[in-house]
Amino acid sequence: MALLTPLDGQVALVTGAARGIGLAIAQRLAAEGASVCITDLDEAPALAAAADLEAGGARAFALAGDVADPDACERWCAATAERFGDLNILVNNAGLTRDAMVHRMTDEQWDVVLDVVLRGTFNCVRAAAPWLRDKERRALRRIVNITSVSGIYGSPGNLNYSAAKAGVIGLTRALAREWGAFGVTVNAVAPGFIETRMTDARTDSGGAIPPEVRERIIASIPAGRAGTAADVAQAVAFFCSPQSGFITGQVLEVHGGKPDITVTL
Repeated sequence: MALLTPLDGQVALVTGAARGIGLAIAQRLAAEGASVCITDLDEAPALAAAADLEAGGARAFALAGDVADPDACERWCAATAERFGDLNILVNNAGLTRDAMVHRMTDEQWDVVLDVVLRGTFNCVRAAAPWLRDKERRALRRIVNITSVSGIYGSPGNLNYSAAKAGVIGLTRALAREWGAFGVTVNAVAPGFIETRMTDARTDSGGAIPPEVRERIIASIPAGRAGTAADVAQAVAFFCSPQSGFITGQVLEVHGGKPDITVTL
């Protein structure tokens, strides 16, 4: 008899999952048996990611849209439940940065980050409520929000991102208390310096961080390396698992021993 994987029969929706951390989360949940809806603002890579999961034997599909749009979040949840018969795991990963020192930060830079990171998390939680708050259902029910060490310790030069991610932590802890009676656990994962497109060394073709700054950040991490998307996905998978059923309202920092990634320039 084949052994069941930890999330066999579960249905997950992961936002911002076409690339990077979100994709690694979708891959990990699918590997553990979950059916997965991948959502992302960019349709083509989202469709490709879902196709790759399906090619590997997983049940997956992709939907495009913006988490800042409440209607899009409602469509995703309804479509996931229709496609797979349920929705019981929500991972709020979608995010972006618009870095600037506060005295130079524009209203647009502030608004777009708060709308995607904080309002987007709220939009998806509210949209998933009809499935997650049903007391008659006995299915595992999990919400995992991706925050950041910037939301805990602050990060100069991206006040908007730090504020939004701090808001996600507050949302996580309040929702854990609000929905605990429905059997829903709500936790957050706070990555530190992770290898993604945003932390690639700046080159002529792109990249977010000057190479010398990136090297100094990595050198300051006690673990001796930058984190990977798989490191974050592993933490998310634990919070989604049956083993985490009595753990809620928590923030798990994933940073290799250096919680504050600030480096003096």
